[in-house]
Amino acid sequence: MNLARVRVLGRNDLRLVLRDRMLAVLLLAAFGMGFGCRYALPAIDASLAASGVMPASPEGMRFAETYSLFVAFIAFWQAALMPGTVFGFLLLDEKEDDTLTAMRVTPVPLPTYLLYRAGIPAGLGFIFSLALVPIIGLGPIPWWQHLLLAVSASLVAPIAALLLAMFAQDKVQGLALTKFGGVAGLLILVGFFVPQPYQWALGLFPPFLTAKAYWLAREGHPLWWGPCLVAIVVQLSLLRVVLRRFRRVAFNDAA
Repeated sequence: MNLARVRVLGRNDLRLVLRDRMLAVLLLAAFGMGFGCRYALPAIDASLAASGVMPASPEGMRFAETYSLFVAFIAFWQAALMPGTVFGFLLLDEKEDDTLTAMRVTPVPLPTYLLYRAGIPAGLGFIFSLALVPIIGLGPIPWWQHLLLAVSASLVAPIAALLLAMFAQDKVQGLALTKFGGVAGLLILVGFFVPQPYQWALGLFPPFLTAKAYWLAREGHPLWWGPCLVAIVVQLSLLRVVLRRFRRVAFNDAA
C-alpha cells in the first residue's frame, strides 16, 4: 500500500470525524465506558456488599465476580464496534456523495482503497482494545494473551463498517442499523450467565468466543487460546466475504 495515499485518505477521514461531533463522540465512547467502569464498578460492589444484596455469602456471589463480564463487553466488543461504526458512517458519506463511484477513476487503486477501509478501523480497534483493559484496570491478563485477544476483537471493526455501508442508504438508516450492534453485544452479557455446556452455542457469534477466551484466560485455563483462534479464523473468513460483497455492491465490480 502506498503510504502517501494512505496519509491523504487518513487526513481526509480525520477532517470529517472532527467536523462531525457525533462521529467524534462515537470514536471516544468506549474510553468513556472504560473510565466509568474503573470507578463505578468497585463503588457498586462495595454498596451491594454493605447492603447485604451481594455480600459473597456461601449462598450467593459478590458483584466483583462479574468484573470480567464488563471488561469483555467493553474492551473486546465496544472497543472495535465504535471505530467500525464511525468508519461505516464515513463510507455512507462517500456513498451518498457518489465518492465511491468516483474512486474508479482516481489514482488510488481499488484494492488499496479497500485495504485501507478495512485496515484502519481494524488497527484502531486493536489499539483501543489494548488500551481499555488497563484503563478499566479490573481484569488484567498477561500481555501476550492480551495481544491475541485484541487481534480477534479488532476484526469486528472492519466487518461492522462494511456491513453498515452496504445495508444502509443514508445516515438515518445507519443509525437504525447500529441498534443491531447493541443487540448483538447483549449475547456477551447474557452468555456470561449461561451454564456450561450450553454457553458454547453462543459461539455462533464470533465476538462471544473472544469474550469466552478472555474469561478462560482469567481463570488460568490452558486452552484459553482455542476459542480465540476459532474467532479469528471465522471473522477473517467473514471479512473476506464482506469485502467481496462490498466491492460488487459499491463499485459494480464482478471481481
